[in-house]
Amino acid sequence: MKSVRELISTYVNENFHVSLMLVFYFELTNMYVGRKKNLAEYIFVFFLTFLAYNYLRKNKFRINKQLNSFLFPIYFIGIVYTSIYFYYLDLLNKSLIVFLTCLTFFYKNQYISHKSLRSNPITKILTISLSWALLTCIFLNPNIPKISKFEIFHFFERLFLLISVCLVFEIKDYNEDYSFQMSLPNKYGIGVTRIVAVFFTYVTLFFLFQSFKHFSLYVISILTALLLTQILILIVKPKSDFYFTRFWTEAIPVVAFIILKINL
Repeated sequence: MKSVRELISTYVNENFHVSLMLVFYFELTNMYVGRKKNLAEYIFVFFLTFLAYNYLRKNKFRINKQLNSFLFPIYFIGIVYTSIYFYYLDLLNKSLIVFLTCLTFFYKNQYISHKSLRSNPITKILTISLSWALLTCIFLNPNIPKISKFEIFHFFERLFLLISVCLVFEIKDYNEDYSFQMSLPNKYGIGVTRIVAVFFTYVTLFFLFQSFKHFSLYVISILTALLLTQILILIVKPKSDFYFTRFWTEAIPVVAFIILKINL
């Protein structure tokens, strides 16, 4: 039992989980627009997320030779794979990746720690949510130059859903971000943060029903994700259990994915 828990902890703490969950968000978009699946794209999105998150936590690497001997080959493969794939992207997608790379650099950097995007509670949330929304809704879209209104609504639907999910983590990290006032709860209080988070779930609904005038399986899947998000917003507390946030909260897109796979 202990070894299983350690394995899950490694899977989550080393950012495999968050990277895989972003792939699920990407898959939801592909199902939404009916885009043809391409395994190479999913691998690319996974490695982009994996490398970005491990760059952000580079000062937290553990002194564990066995773990490092496992991780370093994955980093190497990820860097080589993303570099080669980047070379073959069109100009617009290359520009988007450069933009997201700049956001990652300025989000958290030891040389500009007090001026980084993370140092402000508003820009912190917007940076994370915007990056995820761009990477899962716009990136690799062959229609970027003439993106449809349908896809724009979907982008904002994803953006506001992600803001709500991020605010769950802000409440959980209440005691950790106090020194730089880096979180919304530290600056405005937990109660206000809950209200704002719930509000954005309803903003998500607005954009969802701009695209769909009637119920569909996709609408049901997102409504379920929003319901789960609202429940998490209302019950999360500072220093909530590791599995509550890092594991289950990040796994919300899996629920929507499973619903979309059900043949009603």
